[in-house]
Amino acid sequence: MGLWKRVSERTKQTLGLKGNEANWKPTSNARNTAMIEEARKFSKQLKALHKELKELGMRIDSGLGTVRTVLNAPLPRVMEMSDKGPVPADKEAGIVGSGVAFDVLTAAGSDVRAKLQAEVLHPLDQWQAAYRMIKHRNSKCEELRLELDAKRREAAAMNVTLEKQKTRAHAADAKVPAGSDGGAGSPNKFEDAEFKLQKEEDKVTRLTQRFKDVESEVHNALLTLINDTKVLKQYAATALVVYQNGFAHAYTAFNEALQSLQLTTSQAHLQLGGAGAAAAGGAGGVQTTPSKRVSGPGGELGSPASGGASPPTAGLPVSTPPAPPAWYNEARQAATSMKYDSDDDS
Repeated sequence: MGLWKRVSERTKQTLGLKGNEANWKPTSNARNTAMIEEARKFSKQLKALHKELKELGMRIDSGLGTVRTVLNAPLPRVMEMSDKGPVPADKEAGIVGSGVAFDVLTAAGSDVRAKLQAEVLHPLDQWQAAYRMIKHRNSKCEELRLELDAKRREAAAMNVTLEKQKTRAHAADAKVPAGSDGGAGSPNKFEDAEFKLQKEEDKVTRLTQRFKDVESEVHNALLTLINDTKVLKQYAATALVVYQNGFAHAYTAFNEALQSLQLTTSQAHLQLGGAGAAAAGGAGGVQTTPSKRVSGPGGELGSPASGGASPPTAGLPVSTPPAPPAWYNEARQAATSMKYDSDDDS
């Protein structure tokens, strides 16, 4: 059926125009439409969450890059005067982050973004892709519904016209004298009209079945989407774990540097303690307290195990019956990253 007939049927339904039957009413796709409207509202919230989580991961990566740049900067040097002017006391220039594993800082930022994409953002993209496909399929269902209702109107109009013709023919037959050959109400007179009406009714039956199949298919997909929505909270929790493990991983870059610093500090304290004891005449030395290690998930952050094991990738749950149609899963598999600057649901 052409676009014009669908537009015409939609206009008639908007204006509340009924068919030629007294009890005629439009075919309903209301349950799917209502469910999609609620899913649309949630989709906007999910898009905002996706954007925030992604940007936070990018900021962590960028922040660790800034830390790396600062630590790799040269230390200001001590200068001494000579005949040639100020010269550095140490000929070899040092850097702020001496002993820091810069490759670990780089890897930590990259790991945060990679794990966030795989374990959090991609499942959210899959939900959004499934939602977009449901909307597309429901629009096709709406087109089929309009075609069905337009065809129902045509069949009803043909039936009313045929019944009127038969009524007039029977009235004319009543005026024909008895014994006359044939008559206006001859059975063969309406054979063509009845055949055309039967064809239209057959088309209505086929369209009705097609609409029921498509409407049920979309409904089952919506049930699966709602089932998937129930577990989206676990991805928000997984994002926090990814961030936490990323910082813990980055902290291990300072293991060697902090151990060296603690050793140097401890030796300095011992020397100061010995000098203080001699000056005080045995009144007591300076008591030093070793610095405490900061604990983190999986043990001390300074330990090699501080990176912690990343949370297992949590896939979307297996749907309970009724099973979704094949295109639902195909849409999820073909999911792409969300577009934040668009007004649609992409």
